[in-house]
Amino acid sequence: MFLLLFPSVSQAKITIASAAGYRGMVNALVEAYTKETGNQSDLIYGNMAQVVFQAQASDTVDMVIGDRAYLTKAKLPFDIIVKVGRGRLVAIYPKGRKVTDATLFTAAERIAIPDTGRAIYGKAAKEYLQTTGLYDTLQSRLFIVSSVPQAASYVISGEVDLALVNLTHALNIKGSIGGCEVLNENNYSPIEIIAGQQKTTKNREECIQFLNFIHTEKAQQIVTRFGL
Repeated sequence: MFLLLFPSVSQAKITIASAAGYRGMVNALVEAYTKETGNQSDLIYGNMAQVVFQAQASDTVDMVIGDRAYLTKAKLPFDIIVKVGRGRLVAIYPKGRKVTDATLFTAAERIAIPDTGRAIYGKAAKEYLQTTGLYDTLQSRLFIVSSVPQAASYVISGEVDLALVNLTHALNIKGSIGGCEVLNENNYSPIEIIAGQQKTTKNREECIQFLNFIHTEKAQQIVTRFGL
């Protein structure tokens, strides 16, 4: 939906619920937005199931940020949707491990991936392995965990040789891992991160100001810096 509305002088505070994996980016966006407009925001973080529950259970959540496919399936009542960026799947490995393009997967004896049934990047990881023809070969080496942070933690501790996570999280922990390889986006379905304004919001004008801010060059620089 296109935004062609003028900013308001109101200083009402909006509540934004976001997937915890994008905490750093959302914090940076809100900080820049507040500095530019003076408008404040309350922030709620959790996994996508928690975020959706909060948005459904409370009429105080004005906006939700997360994966479009998940939020569409949840049927949250949005009346304005703005694309924030795209999620990208990466392979991370521990410090001390030397890899090449050819050995990234083949030399890994244990590979951690998030839940392939419920986690966005777990589904993407499985799809990537299937599309590239690696799944049958590597299936016995896969270590399925609940979330991206958990998968990454096993790389940091050196308990696995590889983990498939999102680029945003990989950038957050880059000092604790050996390296990161961005995987070909043609091998898994697009992951679109959106901001949706709820129809139930009582702070419509302030939400529109924030959604308009997302389109600015300053905001897009922040989004890019956080791997989207």
